[in-house]
Amino acid sequence: MKFEGININNELEALLSSAVGSGRLPHAVILEGGSENDRLSLARVLAKSQVCSGEDKPCGVCADCVKAEKGIHPDIFEASASEGKTDPLKVDGIRQIRQNAFIYPNEAARRVFILHNMQFANEQAQNALLKILEEPPEYVRFVLTVPVSSSLLTTILSRAAVYSLGQQLSDSLNEKHGIACQKAAAVADALVSPNEFDLMRETGAFEKDGELITLALGELRLIFRDAVAKKQNPAAAELSSAGAQAAMLARSCTTAQLVALMETVAQLEKAAAQNANKSLLITRFCSLMRKALNK
Repeated sequence: MKFEGININNELEALLSSAVGSGRLPHAVILEGGSENDRLSLARVLAKSQVCSGEDKPCGVCADCVKAEKGIHPDIFEASASEGKTDPLKVDGIRQIRQNAFIYPNEAARRVFILHNMQFANEQAQNALLKILEEPPEYVRFVLTVPVSSSLLTTILSRAAVYSLGQQLSDSLNEKHGIACQKAAAVADALVSPNEFDLMRETGAFEKDGELITLALGELRLIFRDAVAKKQNPAAAELSSAGAQAAMLARSCTTAQLVALMETVAQLEKAAAQNANKSLLITRFCSLMRKALNK
């Protein structure tokens, strides 16, 4: 895939290219992070890839790609939520989208709905969208954009793949991201350990490094999302780097527990973003994680 003019990191480029190239792009995708323009541009590239009739998607030269590039493809629907009274993504607009989703594509093999700035969609509208995300027609793809995925209902997050545009990482931050992924995997293992001190030990490294806990929380969110997906389909594509831990959690936890863990991560991410006291955040982390698992 080509991402000219879109500021995304190499890891995300490879991840999306693999998902599109293998025909395994999830039916619902959430794009977070980066700039608003980059999120929308990437959403349009993904939509183009899903209607493309060429071999390498998106080929950019087939009739479907040309129409998509001009914004006139009949199988690509685009709408942006807003805080205004004329917001097309209020509950009535979402209900209309649900009806339209069951109309077969006009020209392409798929229909794509780009729902931009979904952070402005209220809970009623998001719940209306949830109904179609739970059991969408096979030929439908949804691409949602938000600055931060935690602005969406946890039930929506559990039924979609979240891709973060982020920023190009420096070598030092890339190294720290790798450490955070390792710590997140260790935390996932500790969650099902019979020894409650394992979780305290694994979270101890976060006390002096707020950046590390923020990165680890992001990876944990992906691990829990993968576990929910594996409950429904053991062969589901993985977004985290801890497939073994996601599979283990899928076997050990109920769907309700996994959703509760995702909600907990969303709360902790917000607290970390507000520069909460690290010691108190770690204590809260352990307490809420155990509560989510009924321990």
